[in-house]
Amino acid sequence: MELPTPSIEALSNLAASNLPPSQLFEILSQYETDPRLYLTGNHDPELLGLFYSIFFFAHLLTKQVPEARALSQRMPDVLRYQDPRLQSCLTLLRAVWQTRHDQVYQILRNLPWSENLQPLVQRYESFFQDQTLIALSTSYEAIRLSTAASYLGLDPTAAEQADPAIIKKFTDYGWQWDAESKLLYPTPIHRQSADAKSSNGIQDAMALLGNRGN
Repeated sequence: MELPTPSIEALSNLAASNLPPSQLFEILSQYETDPRLYLTGNHDPELLGLFYSIFFFAHLLTKQVPEARALSQRMPDVLRYQDPRLQSCLTLLRAVWQTRHDQVYQILRNLPWSENLQPLVQRYESFFQDQTLIALSTSYEAIRLSTAASYLGLDPTAAEQADPAIIKKFTDYGWQWDAESKLLYPTPIHRQSADAKSSNGIQDAMALLGNRGN
């Protein structure tokens, strides 16, 4: 099925959709090779900047960090150096590449992301927390609550005070909490991917864009 003509509305609908990341990535990959995007975008840099920003998040949500770096080299120089959204994306990419968890959360929460990118910003924060939690669960036999909380961008003061709400975020996954030592004992998390493709997922997405993006 042919993609709808690229537009701010169509791309914003994609960003706000609940498509599995692999389907979002596939659609945007098709858009990147669609000459209509560049014909339209040359007259509307806002459109091209939005496209590359959304595609950037699609790379991160599919754990393609090196490919996101390659994308930053493919985008037009005028966008890479002048579009505020892409400047924020590149700042985020550096923090992710360097596994600076604290900076990742600061960037996602504090930079002035545009309204049509907010759904992806929030989605990636949840994804990043989830992936970090899984990594912690298989990397530590025991970890201090304050340290585990810092990896997830949780309130450090509340963690130092053994806030029950923060403890519950870990014990809900089967982790054990020792109040005396203030240590968490992780249980390895083995989660099935929520990114399984349905047989008609792409077609459904095209219908969504066709109805809203024209």
